[in-house]
Formats: sequence, C-alpha cells, structure tokens
Amino acid sequence: ILEADDILCVIGHEHDLPALGKLFSQAPDRGLGARFFGDFVLEGDAQLSAVASLYGLKLDGIDGEQALGRFIAHEIGGEAVIGDQVEWNGLTWTVAALEGNRIRKVGVKFPEGRPGPGLFL
Repeated sequence: ILEADDILCVIGHEHDLPALGKLFSQAPDRGLGARFFGDFVLEGDAQLSAVASLYGLKLDGIDGEQALGRFIAHEIGGEAVIGDQVEWNGLTWTVAALEGNRIRKVGVKFPEGRPGPGLFL
C-alpha cells in the first residue's frame, strides 16, 4: 500500500511516456510548505549523472558519479542549511533536508513556463 511520501518507480517503454506523463504529471496538493523547496524533491544520494539524464542537464566536465547532495554542497561552498539555494542549468536547487551535515533531500524548481522533465511533455 502506498502512503504519503513513498517513492514510486515506473519502468515502461518510450511509447508509453505520454500516457505515463498524464498519469503522473499532477502531484497531490501538499500545501504551500512543500512548494518552497521546488517542483520536485529528490534524494541527495541520487547519482548526479542520472539526475542530469532525467532532466536533460549538461554536466560540462562535472563528475557525474558524485551524489546530487555532494554536488549541491560543493556549489554552496560552505556548511549547508535547509533553504540554501544554488542556480545550475537554469534551475533552482534548494536544500530540503539534512542529516548531520549531509544533504539528504534537494528540491528542484523549474522556471515559469518550462514544463519540467521531458517525461512529462
């Protein structure tokens, strides 16, 4: 049984993407608080190259094997606190949760008018 904040992974064929996009493009209403961190909240230990591939981002010499949280921490340049933001590839990345000094969750916000990942086009 799925519960709030569960993560769901769907594997399908490319020709199924339009139907999957319609099915998952409407996020449940979580109120204004969740929107502070962005349109999506990602795990900090997600591999940067996987995130870049999903969102169509360019790594341009950045180590894609590192975790997203580690990359964001490097971009911040000091000790991260919840709410810290960096701009990268035209998107706003926000520290959404910490575990000690490790970034556990990262929010990503798309500019107004940009649809988000190609999966949802």
